[in-house]
Formats: sequence, structure tokens, C-alpha cells
Amino acid sequence: MGLINEMIESFRTSTTLPGNTDEQQTTYSGTPITPVKFGLPKEIDSICPECYEIIKATLYSEDGKVWIKKNCLEHGDFKDIFYGNVELYYKCEDFWFGDGKGVQNPPITKATVCPEQCGLCNMHTSHSGLPIMDLTNRCNLTCPVCFANANAAGYLYEPSYDEVVKMLENLMNQKPVRADRVQFSGGEPTVRPDFLDIVRKAKEMGFFYVQVNTNGIKMADLEFAQAARDAGVQNLYLQFDGLSDEIYKKTRSRHLLEYKLKTIENARKVKLDVILVPTLVKGFNDNQVGEIVRFAVKNHDVISGIAFQPVSFVGRYSQSHILEKRYTLADLAFDIEKQTGYINALRDWFPIGCTSSLSKLGSAMSGNPLFTLSLHPHCSQGTYIYIGQDGSVKPVSEFIDMPNFLREVEVLSRELKPSRFTMLSKIKVLSRVKKYYDEDKAPDGLSFEEFLKSMDGYQDVSKRRIYSNNGHGNEFGHIFIAGMHFMDAYNFSVERVMRCVIHYTDPQGHLYPFCAYNALPYRKKVENKFKLSPDAIKEKLIAEGRPKELETIARKMGL
Repeated sequence: MGLINEMIESFRTSTTLPGNTDEQQTTYSGTPITPVKFGLPKEIDSICPECYEIIKATLYSEDGKVWIKKNCLEHGDFKDIFYGNVELYYKCEDFWFGDGKGVQNPPITKATVCPEQCGLCNMHTSHSGLPIMDLTNRCNLTCPVCFANANAAGYLYEPSYDEVVKMLENLMNQKPVRADRVQFSGGEPTVRPDFLDIVRKAKEMGFFYVQVNTNGIKMADLEFAQAARDAGVQNLYLQFDGLSDEIYKKTRSRHLLEYKLKTIENARKVKLDVILVPTLVKGFNDNQVGEIVRFAVKNHDVISGIAFQPVSFVGRYSQSHILEKRYTLADLAFDIEKQTGYINALRDWFPIGCTSSLSKLGSAMSGNPLFTLSLHPHCSQGTYIYIGQDGSVKPVSEFIDMPNFLREVEVLSRELKPSRFTMLSKIKVLSRVKKYYDEDKAPDGLSFEEFLKSMDGYQDVSKRRIYSNNGHGNEFGHIFIAGMHFMDAYNFSVERVMRCVIHYTDPQGHLYPFCAYNALPYRKKVENKFKLSPDAIKEKLIAEGRPKELETIARKMGL
């Protein structure tokens, strides 16, 4: 009985809403869903990097890569690398299990053109997987690769405490699946004097998971890290570009490795979870991939995963510069293979959205829509690795036949009917999926039951250290290694943004897909609309004792 309950709970907290079937071709709002196009070459909707008008683009294979080319009548031709390996591109398409249905209460109800009417709209096919809330655009760094361009903005965007609470309420009211996970971001969210009050309020409101996107400077103070943990922070989404100070000097304008390592040690002491977040630029720090992975493996007791982010080109760049620096998720997969030997890229690399089959099965079991990551197969990809007591590393697909396991789960999700779902049905489900587990190839002592229990380890540190029941006390750690390739105007795909699960929220109650918010002018529009007036900034300067970062903003605004 306990195993079945663990399995169901694991499905509840891991991934995707019921996907699109032949009978389910509309969002909850009744808007027809334009299906994902597969194969190459193919035509997609994209945007002009100069004027942001929607234009047609062609994806095609050449020299073993996938390319994108497009033409704007006013601004000419554009060409870029869309994905670094054709074979892996096709594999990721093979693990697409269908769309979600969006949300039942989208703020924008009559949109007809994506991405011109974001907010979320009735056309969007995914609910919020991880909403992002920018608490401020001020920061204690000046990073050249920052999406928010915090210190260069020349204005202060900082929603009031009451506005933040209202934004949290809007997330909790999302239907049919509450958006009860949140990432506080910025700028640097920890520089807000009321940061801890905001975290406490989120936990009080029932948020299941509170993550902080941080550079780690304040978290390097043990007292502050403990206060954050006590307030309700569970995970640090820690900016981590490598293990060399020279890298930070170039990407973040100062030496920061000491802060990163101290933050990780503090997280270990206060029992905070850490996800490393490296921004990768081809020819600059892609040679650090293996070292970062090995560092995470060595510290798997506190590091639950790595979220690599290939750099996005926000602004105007020459084609030669983009082609020289472009780094894709395929490049990441093969670099992990070459630099660590831990994985076989073609065997072990999967789109994160493939987990939708698990959520569909959980939904079929319970009769309710469950938390889902129904994102496009080329948005985010990765692998899951287990670390034995002897330090050995095994990817999950080495001891589980992942292709057949996932497809079996997908079939089961279609066969099961909640009204006729009995205990015998649950036992049959376990029997049918267990056959794809090879205990002989698994880490010594890791049973199928323990594998199921470990699946939530990436969000719950208490489930990451698994002890076997065979009396030998074998201990297993596990971490996810993934990449999220956020789009820019050069490689923009409308079919991808329509399925985005990472949404920015604003004080008006709107939600914006990540790539639309940062690659299109939505961020500037939101921040300009809700930026503080000069008088409000002066009041804040006085109330906060004129901290240096606000004095800088005041000088830029002539206050």
C-alpha cells in the first residue's frame, strides 16, 4: 500500500497536465490549439530581431545541425544555429506526449495572435510551472549578461509589499492547477529590506515551493541564510558560471567564487537546497561544463541539480558574433559526455516535457488535473543521475529503459478510467512499469521501490538521500542536470513560446512567458508602467538610509 501511495504522490509532484489527444484540440477557453510541427525542413512563425514583427522562418538541417533562416521585408535576412545536432533534435521530438490545455481563467481572454497579446492568454497551452516574480530591478552586481539589465535601467521597478501579496494571490487563484510554486527574482531579490517578510507571507499563503534566484552575495552571510531558511526559502537558484574567478570577472564584473562557495556551505549548514545556474557562452566558459557537473556530484548532499542556461542575445548583434558564441542544448549534452564520461548524450538526454506521461497517469489515477510541465521538446532538456556510496555515477536511463517506460506510462494513462480505478488497477500499473527497471544495472541496492521514492529529490532534500531496506545501509544521491535554452529574437519560435511554463507575473495580474518577456519589449513595458516616481524614490531613499544602489539610481534620474 505504501509503495502505491508513494508512486501516486511522486506523480503528483513531478510534472505535466493531461496532454492533447485527438478528442482534445482546444484550450480550456475553447481556443483551437495549433499543433507542434515535426520534421525538417519546416516553416514556423518567428519574429524580426529589428522590428519584432511576426515573420515566417524555416528550420532545416545542414552540416549535422539545425538552422533557422528568415527574412524581414524591411530589415533583410537572418540566419542562426537553432540546435547543434540533428539526431538529438529528432530524438527530442520523439518524446513529445501532447499539449496541455492552458488555464481556465486566463487574464487575456480574446487573444488571436501570439505573441502580440501576452498576459497569459486564451491561446496558451500550459499552466504556470514555475512563476517568476521580480521583487526589484536593483542589484548589488552589474552583470553584462543580465536579462533584467538592472543597474543600466535608469529607473526603479519595485512592487510594493501589498502589490507583491496581490501577485501571489493571483498565482494561487490559477485554475485548474494552483500556481503554488514561486521563484523570487530581480535584480537581486535579497536586497529588498522586506525580502524575508515577503517569503514568510508566501509560506503563510500556502506556497508549496519557494525558490530564490540569487547571486549568493547576501546568502554568504550565515545569519542571513538561516533567516531565509526560517522564513520559508527552500531552494537557492544560485548563479554559478564556473569554478574560476576569471570567469566571474568577465561575466559578472568582479571576483565572486568565494561568495558562491560560502553560500553553498551555508546552505549545507542551514539545510537549504541549491540548484547551480551557469550561463554558458561558446568559446568562453563551455569548457567549465564538466568541472561544474563534477562539483555538483561531489556536493550532491546540498546541490540537487544544475540548470545550465546557454546565453541569449538580447539586443543587436552581428550574425558573425551570434554564430561564434551560439551554444545550444545539444552542445551541452555532448560536452557533458565528453568532459565527464557520465552520460551518453544520444541515450541519456531527454526533453523535460517527456515527464508529461507521468502526470497524465497521475491524473488518470486521481481524476484531477495535476501539476504539469507541458513545454515544447526543444525548450528544456536534461538527464537524471544517481551517485552511489562509492562515488560512482549512473544516469537513470542506464538502468531503466526510458523510451519504453515512458511510452508504457502514456498508454496506461489513456487506458485507465478514474471511476473504475481500483487497488488491483494500481498493482497492475506498478507491474507494467516495473518490467522496464533492470535492478542488475542499477546502483547496488537501489530497488524499484526506492527509485520511485527518490523521484522528488530535486525539490525535497529529505528525499534525495535514500537508504535501502536490505540492512546494508546503502546510500544514494541523485541530481538532475538540465539546460533551458531561453530564446532571443534571432532564434525565436512562436510554437515554443505558446507552450512556455515559466511565467513572469506583474502587479496588474498578467503573466508573461519567459522568452516573450525578455526577448520582446514586454519587460520594458511592464517596468516602465509600474516604475516608482521620483517622489516615491526619494521617500524610499530616506526610509532605507540611502543605500548605495539607490543612490546610483537617484544620480541617473537626476534626483
